[in-house]
Amino acid sequence: MACVGGGSNSIGMFADFIEEKEVKLIGVEAAGKGIETGEHASAMALGAPGVLHGMKSYLLQEENGNVQLAHSISAGLDYPGVGPEHAYLKDTGRAEYVSATDVEAMDALMELCKLEGIIPAIESAHAMAYAFKYAKNLVNEIGAEAAKDKIMIICLSGRGDKDVNTIADYLSGKGYLN
Repeated sequence: MACVGGGSNSIGMFADFIEEKEVKLIGVEAAGKGIETGEHASAMALGAPGVLHGMKSYLLQEENGNVQLAHSISAGLDYPGVGPEHAYLKDTGRAEYVSATDVEAMDALMELCKLEGIIPAIESAHAMAYAFKYAKNLVNEIGAEAAKDKIMIICLSGRGDKDVNTIADYLSGKGYLN
């Protein structure tokens, strides 16, 4: 499981497992303020095929094909498209793509800070947010005892020290939930 903006960290995480069909690959995009608000960066969920920066992939675009602005609290996920490798993995069904909102990501970031003393990059917190949901659903589906035998690998793609100003602004309510 890894966050997906342009997709470089996640494709690096997935690469060694692509041929291992028993390994589930999950990419987590930025749902921003909520996919329904239009303020998100979920190109895999709502994008359409198009060309940007010389690559054909899924892009956020309006009806005339112009690229739309993306939104995420994470500068690393605030991108209107995704790498073509991810488009291929989606189209072939090899990987699943989901999303997490700014609020879910920040809640997960704070949880990891409290429990582990790790400040993850905000983009990585998106993967953590979905991992928490996934684990809870797995326990509900197969039971806590059976879930103990499952292994989940989550890519923490970067350090959160670069994000401390954004985190502080978010926690003080400056501009992110308006």
